[in-house]
Amino acid sequence: MTSTQKRISYLISAGLLLICLTSPNRWFHGNKAQLLTAARGAEHPIQFQGGPNEQLRKLLQERYDVLRAAVGLLNQQYGAGRVGILEIRDAIIEMFHAEAEMSSSNTERIKVYEKLVTILQEQDKPLAEAVNAGRVTQMEFLRARASTLQAEIQLEKLRLPQEISQ
Repeated sequence: MTSTQKRISYLISAGLLLICLTSPNRWFHGNKAQLLTAARGAEHPIQFQGGPNEQLRKLLQERYDVLRAAVGLLNQQYGAGRVGILEIRDAIIEMFHAEAEMSSSNTERIKVYEKLVTILQEQDKPLAEAVNAGRVTQMEFLRARASTLQAEIQLEKLRLPQEISQ
């Protein structure tokens, strides 16, 4: 399987998982399963002051540190021409998701997603130019644009509870 085919299969898998996770009433209602959505997560932030959640905090921090190191290495490889911008983009998205998971308040998560959206929007412009120049396929650009829109949607969802309470 080529790397493009792997990416597409990962994208399809992630899309299906996203559909399942964002549609709890349709997919999980019959099983009485409960999912912690972003809005509910904002109501019940993770408390990291000692106790059983300390292990969770350590794991979340370690995951974030590993992903941040991976982004750094990918940036170096990109500079040497060994990886494409889409690989870096995927790693950046995963790193910011890990950072958002570590956040203990909705306000912190909003700041993380604002940074992510800004970076992705900045990357969309050169990607569009790369499509016109033939360096990036239309499909790769559409996948990249969809990930930008998904980050923007998540940001707006995180902002909803604050707007309702004000």
